[in-house]
Amino acid sequence: MSMPLISLSRFDGPLVERDAEVARLEQAVRSLRSGRGSVLEIVGDPGMGKTSLLAALAAMVAESGARLARGHAIRGDAVPGQIFRNAWEAQPDSTLNPASARGLASAWAAEPGGAVLLDDVQWCDRTSVDIAVHLVRNPVPGPFLLALAHRPRQTSPALLEALDDGIRAGTVLRVVVPPLTPDTMAELADRWTGGPAAHAASAASATSAAEAPEPGPALPDLTAQDEPHDRRLGDAAGGSPRNLRILLAAGWDPVLWPFRAGGDPGGLLREAAALTAELEFLSPEAGAVLRGAAILGDPFRPEDVVEVCDLPADRVLAALGELTHADLVRPRDRGEFAFRDPVLGHVAHEHCSLAEQSVGHRRALDLRARRETAAAPLARHAEHLLGTDSGTAAPILARAAAEVVARDPAAAAHWSGLALDHTPHGGQARAEVEILCARAMIAVGRLDEARALVHQVLGQVSELPWQIALRAYGAAADVERLLCRYPEAEAIAATALGLLPAPGEGGALPLEAVTMIYEYALVQTLGGDHIQARAMIRKAVDTETDLAGPAARATGPTRPTGPARPPHPTEVAIRCLAVCQDAYLGDVDVAVKEARSCAAAVDALADPHAGQAPEMFATLGIAEFYLEHFDDASRHLRRGLKVASGGTQLHVVLHQLLGLAVVDLFTGRLETITQWAGQAGQLAAAVGSQEGIGLAKAVRASAMIWTRGRRDEREILALAESAIADVESHHSWWALSALGVAAQVQLLGGDPEGALRTMLERADGQDVAAAQPALEPSLKALMALAAVRCGDLPAARRWTEVAETAAARLALPGQTASAVRARAALHLAEGRPDLAVDRFEQAVDRFTRAGFPIQRAWTQTMAAPAVEAAHGPEAALVWLDAASTTADALGASWVREDAARARAEPATGRGEVKPPRPDDDGPLGMLSDREREIAALAAAGLRSREIAQRLFLSPRTVEAHLGRVYRRLGVSSRGELPRIIGGRSDS
Repeated sequence: MSMPLISLSRFDGPLVERDAEVARLEQAVRSLRSGRGSVLEIVGDPGMGKTSLLAALAAMVAESGARLARGHAIRGDAVPGQIFRNAWEAQPDSTLNPASARGLASAWAAEPGGAVLLDDVQWCDRTSVDIAVHLVRNPVPGPFLLALAHRPRQTSPALLEALDDGIRAGTVLRVVVPPLTPDTMAELADRWTGGPAAHAASAASATSAAEAPEPGPALPDLTAQDEPHDRRLGDAAGGSPRNLRILLAAGWDPVLWPFRAGGDPGGLLREAAALTAELEFLSPEAGAVLRGAAILGDPFRPEDVVEVCDLPADRVLAALGELTHADLVRPRDRGEFAFRDPVLGHVAHEHCSLAEQSVGHRRALDLRARRETAAAPLARHAEHLLGTDSGTAAPILARAAAEVVARDPAAAAHWSGLALDHTPHGGQARAEVEILCARAMIAVGRLDEARALVHQVLGQVSELPWQIALRAYGAAADVERLLCRYPEAEAIAATALGLLPAPGEGGALPLEAVTMIYEYALVQTLGGDHIQARAMIRKAVDTETDLAGPAARATGPTRPTGPARPPHPTEVAIRCLAVCQDAYLGDVDVAVKEARSCAAAVDALADPHAGQAPEMFATLGIAEFYLEHFDDASRHLRRGLKVASGGTQLHVVLHQLLGLAVVDLFTGRLETITQWAGQAGQLAAAVGSQEGIGLAKAVRASAMIWTRGRRDEREILALAESAIADVESHHSWWALSALGVAAQVQLLGGDPEGALRTMLERADGQDVAAAQPALEPSLKALMALAAVRCGDLPAARRWTEVAETAAARLALPGQTASAVRARAALHLAEGRPDLAVDRFEQAVDRFTRAGFPIQRAWTQTMAAPAVEAAHGPEAALVWLDAASTTADALGASWVREDAARARAEPATGRGEVKPPRPDDDGPLGMLSDREREIAALAAAGLRSREIAQRLFLSPRTVEAHLGRVYRRLGVSSRGELPRIIGGRSDS
């Protein structure tokens, strides 16, 4: 039986993810207790936890009752046999040698046995090595344990050979201490900082416990948001617990990494005392070369070190040999070297004096500038020249920020912020840096800071060239749009459009004009005015853009021949937005053709180029979603998520996540919807998007109603109601999308009246279905189903006809299926099951072709009463079995439960869309199930607010239900309800 894991207080450092290693230690101690001896070797890179394992082993030995001695090699100590003298200090032996050491070990092997644990064996003196080799090659009989912890790269070859021979002979037990996994490093970081990282806490606080996403399968690691702060910190530490402590002490910041370890160099040096001790034993030239290499950064070339350190090449190579032997640097391919790990490089850099840093970074900057045309590789060195040569450093940092803003806006925000601190106020140069910094802040979600900065520029816009003024207006419109301030965004964009110059020769528009039109159209799109947006976007699409320079625009015989110019990312992005408008407005024929063209252009763009306009993936993916090209939509949304992730462009990532959630909802990928929507909800909270929060909640509620079934119906309806409350005062695309999704949740959850109210009243009286042409058939069909369940057949007929007309216009199988199903449900409600079966069959076929498995399964359960009435119970069971099979494959508990209930009910009592009958249960037969429940509670004396709390509804919803109850029962107040309902109460 294995011994319990040692308490953390028993040794210097936690043992996490070391179960296998601890088991090997326990094996050695069991051998010791049984009277056998062994040699235990513990190997690993510096900082991996070898000393912690030795401490755990010491605790195990002490608990076993055996004698214990511990020794630690001291680097540079010339006393012969130092590590053994340290271990056996109570038994000094001035003539300590292999023979006498074996004698001591044999004495310790007497009952109750003994163990000698030696750490940092790689630094042993020659005599200690000889003793260790002798003991390894000649194991002491009896209960004696010799444990050696060391770094194999620095250990004496003679001892390594003896240990390898012992492994082969079976006399040595080797324990390799590997790097910890990212998850374990995150656990350690949480433990050492007193809890989860701040980002996780803030994200969690944005979602209430009742609305927290349920656990689900891990999703592809596609976004920086998918990779928590602690995991990235663990990666930076390289799996080393010691490095993790150093980075935490340094105030590690992912924005600064890998150029800096953090904002607290003093904390770094305090925690890195064990590392700095290694540097004290270097020769002066090796120390200088190490510091020069730290200034250059990983990886580095010897010839560059020669220039930075101003040393001859042969002396630099000799120093690198010393550093390699000390395992401080390691050779790489192509003649390059790198530090043993990045943390060591940062420690070495902080060991440079200020003078060394200033001179070294100046030399490194000049060296890189001769080789590089880009500014980003120079930024690390420019940072260190701020304050001593800001005139040189600030413009480099600004150029570097401009180069990386699309792919790494966090770094761009950092560099442009530094440049701003050292750029004089006023003038065009500062305005350009301010706009750049605002753009970077927008991309990382610092919207309020970005808004304040860009409005400073707008305060002097009259003094700026029109191109820069347009960029400022564009950034201002962008930040207002992302803050969901659509009227402000539209006003700013409209002002900017007034600054546009007339098109150039040949009708070409300059890039600034195209970008501004694109921004204005985005504002219109998200604000819900797709018609105006399409008119604006077509102006840019149909006009040749001025993005390629005069040569590319030349016409006639002077036009250059050769390969066609690849499209500029802004050109592709604006065309993707145009096809999104076409698809949304139901212009399917045009949209299908343009979507193929846009997909080819997007697919041909390399990630760095596509990253300049990552919204293209969202707009193209949404267009493909409307066109029911779901595989293409998922592919482009996922790639967009990957492209945007490197720069943590939060608003773009939010679009991608919501798009993926909706695509998976329609295609029945229930296992991932909650995860996508949960991430989107947290991100929407982080960037302050109330509409994004609402849509994420609605999608989550939809996934929950399908997967959880009726057991959590009230909780799910409450979540849908919360989503509606988040968006009902808005008129945007996201708001309308959220209302449509939430209405289906209400219908499935047994609240058809609520579904109709959501579709007709919640968006300030706007007809949610009519406002979304691309989805009008399915949304009108949803309203028709809700009307059938409410017993309002005239309304159901009216909305079914609208759905059929819209479906004929779109000619998309999924939308057509919804309209056909609504007609089938209406036929069933009218008592015409034969006609209903034919329409249900058509709907099932079209849902299958569209790739809507969950809607197909729901349709099959809905059709069972009609099939039984027309063809008998056996035929109905075939439909229900098919629905159950699909439900099992998808994890759709709601459909499975519905099918089971349909099997158990007689044909006269079954039916998803059975209208209430006046002769059922007296006057109460006029009411829906939800109305009966509310009426009973009201009759029992509960107030509206109390009913709302009990049923997880809003008081306004309860009042609306009661109003319909009064009308249907012919009463004027709740005081008359007990007379009709009697003493029945669900309370």
